[in-house]
Amino acid sequence: MGRTAVRRVNEWDGPSMLKVYAPYTGTHMAPEQEPPGLQEYVQRIDRYTYGLGWLLCEIDHQTVGFCHLSEDPSQPEDLFSVEFQLYVKQGLSRRHIGTALWQLMREMMEMGNRRRVLCRVDRENQAALGFFMAMGFVPLAGDPPEEPEKAWLVYQLAPWAPQAAKPTKPYLVEAEDYEAARERAADLVDLTGI
Repeated sequence: MGRTAVRRVNEWDGPSMLKVYAPYTGTHMAPEQEPPGLQEYVQRIDRYTYGLGWLLCEIDHQTVGFCHLSEDPSQPEDLFSVEFQLYVKQGLSRRHIGTALWQLMREMMEMGNRRRVLCRVDRENQAALGFFMAMGFVPLAGDPPEEPEKAWLVYQLAPWAPQAAKPTKPYLVEAEDYEAARERAADLVDLTGI
């Protein structure tokens, strides 16, 4: 049986993450038509990992999925609201990899006092829509940005300190809390047959 880890990303993970992401580009499942170059991708990781958060899931030290946060495109000035993206290596769906990544990211956002998270899903991507709805996301009320082909979903977080003046960056979350959340997430992955 394989060994699972769900953890924070660093720039050395860029090549393996890009291998997971590249097959999605040019489809309705990714925002880009072509995969970015490795150097550009590593710069994205450097830019967002410490301020917002990128996580990955490994089985036997092989990247099988990752997720990350970016600014809320509908309210970029709101530091408490972020956008979430998730990618699982093709051929490994329904093994709870996405669930494990979402759980750890959700816990870290709540530890860090974020208040809401959005995701944009192409309406054709019924599997992704089903996943996010199962995780507790609901359609965003009001007037989402003009993207009729996208469904905008929102999840209201339960911040640990609801009155915090600003969010806590992911790498400043207490190590003990982070490690416990990592273990809970890793236990979710289905390793049957791996």
